Amino acid sequence: MDYTFFYCERTSLAVFSEPLNLFTNLCFIISSILLLLNKSIKDKKYALLVFLIGFGSILFHSIPNKLTGFLDILFIIFFILYYIFYLYKKLNIKTYFSALISITFIIFCFIFGSYFTNTLLGSSSFYLPIIFHLIILYLYFLFNRKIYKHYNLFLYISILFSCSFLLRSFDLYLCKNFLIGTHFMWHILNAMVLYFLVNFYYLMPNRTSPKKPT
Repeated sequence: MDYTFFYCERTSLAVFSEPLNLFTNLCFIISSILLLLNKSIKDKKYALLVFLIGFGSILFHSIPNKLTGFLDILFIIFFILYYIFYLYKKLNIKTYFSALISITFIIFCFIFGSYFTNTLLGSSSFYLPIIFHLIILYLYFLFNRKIYKHYNLFLYISILFSCSFLLRSFDLYLCKNFLIGTHFMWHILNAMVLYFLVNFYYLMPNRTSPKKPT
């Protein structure tokens, strides 16, 4: 994979050749700060994970190579694993099964992306299963809306991520008519998606079965 001119905005090897792609990662940093300051969010590791996503992407869009590309993807994987694991635990799924779901999902994304990466979707194909997963979860929350009263927030999350996915996918195809590309919107929208995902988690009621009295 050629990481050098991977996005429409990059036209040289200079560190600041992707100014919009680089500086819109500040949205992740802002999102992480908001999560850190939010007193209702007890687990501050979410703020750290979102910060690392922004940091990894800053590295990749300033010095694109195999190492920074790997870090960029790695921090995204960390967040997905962590979020899915605790989301399903809160849905009263056993710990070992929640871990299995999160790991299996990452493997499926890799297999799916590897198979479809040579299609029109390109590298965005790795993220398409996330949309399917979000829709399935939304339907579950919708079906159980008496319990999950903020289910509509998950619909907005799904729509936001679908839009960011399309903008990422169109980036290289729009270079001739739109020189700055559309990848920078992937950063802006996804920073919002991550912020809302964590907030949704804390708006969910705790469905853990109560312990039987002894």
